[in-house]
Amino acid sequence: MRTAPLAGLLLAALAALAPPAAAQSAVAADLWRVAAGTLVVPLALADDGAAPLWTPAYAIPGDGPGLRTGVEAIHAPADEGVDGAVATVAFRPRGAWTFSAVWGRLSVSDLVRTETSPEAMGGIPAFAQVLSIGAARTFAATGVTLGIAARALTGQLDDRASTRWTADAGVEYAGHHLRLGAATHFFDPSSASAESGSSYSLGAEYRTAETALWGAPASFAVRYGLGLSHGEDASHLVTAGVTLAGLLELDAGAAREATAGTAVWRSRIGAAVTAGRYRVYIDRDGGVNGFDATYRFGLAATLR
Repeated sequence: MRTAPLAGLLLAALAALAPPAAAQSAVAADLWRVAAGTLVVPLALADDGAAPLWTPAYAIPGDGPGLRTGVEAIHAPADEGVDGAVATVAFRPRGAWTFSAVWGRLSVSDLVRTETSPEAMGGIPAFAQVLSIGAARTFAATGVTLGIAARALTGQLDDRASTRWTADAGVEYAGHHLRLGAATHFFDPSSASAESGSSYSLGAEYRTAETALWGAPASFAVRYGLGLSHGEDASHLVTAGVTLAGLLELDAGAAREATAGTAVWRSRIGAAVTAGRYRVYIDRDGGVNGFDATYRFGLAATLR
C-alpha cells in the first residue's frame, strides 16, 4: 500500500481519533494549512482571490459597488498527494458592506484499501471541505474594516465524516502606508482549541510611496506575520515585495515554524500580473511542517 507522508498522517490521526466528531474537524483544519502556507502575505492581510477564506475582514478595494470573483488551484507534489481548489465571490452593493461566499476543498490521493494481501481493494476517500459566508464593514473615516464569517468545516476519511460550524472574526486597519490585521481561523467557541483546530493570525505591512524604478513607478513593501495554534510554537513570516506600475508584483521571503521541537525555515515566493480587471498569480511555499513544496495558482476578476 502506497500512502503519501501527509496522507498517512491524516489517516493515522483520523483512525485513532475518529469517535469524537471534533477530531476529524481538527485534522481538516490542519490540512488547510497546506494552502495557507503558500501565501506571501500574512493571513490576516490576505488580498488575493481567496482572501475571504483567510480573513473575514476582506473588503473590495475602491469605492462604490463592486463584484470580485476568484478561483485557485492548490497542488502539492506526488509525495504528499494533496490537491485542491478554492472559489470565492465577494459583492459590495452601495454602502460600506462587503458580502462574501467561499467554497474550498482539499483532497488526499493515493490512499488505497488492503486486507490480508497487498493487492489494492479500492481507494479510500479523504478530503477537507469548507463552505463560508461572511460580511465585512469598512469605516472610511478611520480606515478600519471589521468582518465576521460563519463556516462549515467538513472532514472525511473513508466512511467517517463530520461537519462542524465555526465562527471567525477579523479586523484590518489600512492607512496611507501601513496595514495592520488580526483574524481567527476555524474558531469554534463550543470546543477547546485542541479539538477544533483553530488558529490565529496577526499581520503588519508597510508600503513606501511610489518612486521611479527602471523608468516605471514602483512601490516597495515589507511584511511580518505571526501565527498561533494550540500546542505549537508560534510561526513567523517575513516577506518583502515590489509592485511595478501597478501591473507586476514580485514577492519573496521566509517562514519559520517548529517541527518536532526543531525550528525550520521555508522559502516563500510569489508573482502576480494585473491586466485590466484580471489578476493572475502564482505562489510557492518551500513546505509545510517539513513536507515538500506546495504551489498555488490563482485568477481574480474585479467588476465595477
